[in-house]
Amino acid sequence: MKLCALLLISLGSLSAQSLTYRLLPPGDTAPTGRVDGTIAYAPSLRRLYLFGGQDTETRNDLWAYSLDDRAWTRLNPSGALPPARLGHTLVWDARRSRLVLFGGQARGFFSDVWAYDVASGAWQQLARDDAGPSRRYGHSAILEPGRDRMVISHGFTSAGRFDDTWSFNLATNAWQNLTPAGTKPLRRCLHHAVYDPGAGQMLLYGGCASGFGPCPLGDLWAFDLATNRWTERTGAQKPPAREHYGMVFDEPRSRLVIYGGEGGGLFNDTWEYGNGEWRTSLLANAAPPARSRHEAAFAADRATAFFFGGRLESGEPTNELWSLSVASTGPRLTREGISGPVAPGQLVSIYGSGFGPAEGVSFRLEDGALPVAGQGISVTWNGLPAPLSYARTDQLNVQVPYELAGASEASLQVTVNGEASSIVNVPVAATRPVLFAGVFNQDGTPNSATNPARTGDAIVFFATGQGATSPPSRTGYVPRDGYPESVAATAVTINGERAEVLFRGQAPGTVGIMQVNARIPVGLASGARPVRLRVGASESEPIVVYVVGS
Repeated sequence: MKLCALLLISLGSLSAQSLTYRLLPPGDTAPTGRVDGTIAYAPSLRRLYLFGGQDTETRNDLWAYSLDDRAWTRLNPSGALPPARLGHTLVWDARRSRLVLFGGQARGFFSDVWAYDVASGAWQQLARDDAGPSRRYGHSAILEPGRDRMVISHGFTSAGRFDDTWSFNLATNAWQNLTPAGTKPLRRCLHHAVYDPGAGQMLLYGGCASGFGPCPLGDLWAFDLATNRWTERTGAQKPPAREHYGMVFDEPRSRLVIYGGEGGGLFNDTWEYGNGEWRTSLLANAAPPARSRHEAAFAADRATAFFFGGRLESGEPTNELWSLSVASTGPRLTREGISGPVAPGQLVSIYGSGFGPAEGVSFRLEDGALPVAGQGISVTWNGLPAPLSYARTDQLNVQVPYELAGASEASLQVTVNGEASSIVNVPVAATRPVLFAGVFNQDGTPNSATNPARTGDAIVFFATGQGATSPPSRTGYVPRDGYPESVAATAVTINGERAEVLFRGQAPGTVGIMQVNARIPVGLASGARPVRLRVGASESEPIVVYVVGS
């Protein structure tokens, strides 16, 4: 997504691993406040999925939260639906782009397996009740991609609590009992487990062993997924015992993270386990209010944990969605390394740190315009908002406002989630043409060494930085009528020879992009030849056109 020549270098990396909680906006519609509504994250779609749970009744609704749009959407699956339930588990099967649901409780208990296929928008039952483990609620589950299976453990029914462990083969839909004969965690429920890919282990923490032992529990166990052996993990300190908490495994930092839960009252503390020790998390801001019966998921591609729903101290269920990630020191950029001035209307790339999500996000045209804010990001030039086209943690692609025409310098500032960068003063020129890589032949095919253009033929290429236009272009908008041309004179040379310019207007359906059609001079020698564009007093760096003599 690199556009052109503005280079802003990061001042440095984070020195402390403090964490920040953020309450995410729900959008226009949202699920009801609920308890035990399980969530899972789909990295390929950048979405969280929520199924079921309980508000005033037990639910079987399915919702998706877009991290790009920051909004919930209720999905309407076709065909048969899983019965309503709470206390189930939900994992993301990336290999097949589907959710996998197991167990739970409503008026009775379940041990069925269902899959929601994103492409077809339908649920399919993969295994019936009692096909493997006994029916249960309040169990734990992970997905182990390397062995292509879901692993579930513990849980309870009205008949009591369990200490068994099972795997479900996602290719064959077959159950296998993995329960070892030796040491294992006490029978329990209302706990969670997470997958540690680096160690090849399932980590199980806390819960309730009422009838068999303490309730709540505060022990931590590791299940070796290669040997099917349980080992208890201990440390000098550990969190207060709890049940009904939220838990994730932070893969980039290789740490188990828990938030909240219940144990003689509700908690809103955050704890981490790594390198054999527990410690309280260092928070850069206040934690969310205390709660229990919330659910959690982790987005490794964004290095972010998410916590949804639960019951607050007031007794009311909530539909809040919170994120937790390493605290940013705010967006950073510096004046050093800027390779030249910018022009009004130019599309530029800004480099630095703390700008946006770890995965790049493209901003779409809406009603013929690019947004001036999104993903908590905004950019200004002399206080004027800049339209956004792309954002990533280390890069922003934005348009320089046409309103800077006549200025010799502009103050650039980036704001992310309310935190503003330092101001950088950037030189402004009337024009600064920058060519996009790639030339097209007159038949519309890409020009290349194996598909050269003939001398005398027309070629098409694209640029930005043409400056003010006639009629005037509007910052961030696609022109509605005609193809505005640069006010400044335009010239094209190919291998140093002047080429006839056939068209030099704004490219249809674009913002800030100039299309140039030029004719290759007759008699030009065959080979790779440099193309340069001059607009006003400024000339571009060259791109290459492949030519064959006629």
